[in-house]
Amino acid sequence: MLEETHKRVVQLLQDTGHTRVLYDGLEIESPNVEHALLQEKLEKEASQLFHDRPLRKAILVANTRLAYFARIAFGQFGEGEYRVFYNDLSQALHWLEE
Repeated sequence: MLEETHKRVVQLLQDTGHTRVLYDGLEIESPNVEHALLQEKLEKEASQLFHDRPLRKAILVANTRLAYFARIAFGQFGEGEYRVFYNDLSQALHWLEE
C-alpha cells in the first residue's frame, strides 16, 4: 500500500507541477522500521525524479513514535524540506503555504 500511495503522490506532483505535500499519518497505528526504511527508499527515488525542484513535505503525526519513524523516512537525504507536526493540521498547512 505504501508503494502504491507513493506512486500516486509522484504522479500528482508530475501532473500538477506542485512541490508541496502533506502526509497525514494521524491514523497510522503500528509503524515499524521496515515501513520507515521503505519510505526512505521511495523518498530517495522521488528526490532523483524532482532534482530540479525540491519538494516541501509536512508530515502530520499523532505521537513521538510516528515522529521518530517519519524523521528516519524523510530526513536522511537533505533534499527539499520537511517538517513533522504533532496533531496540528492547521500549522502544517500554514507551513506548506509559506
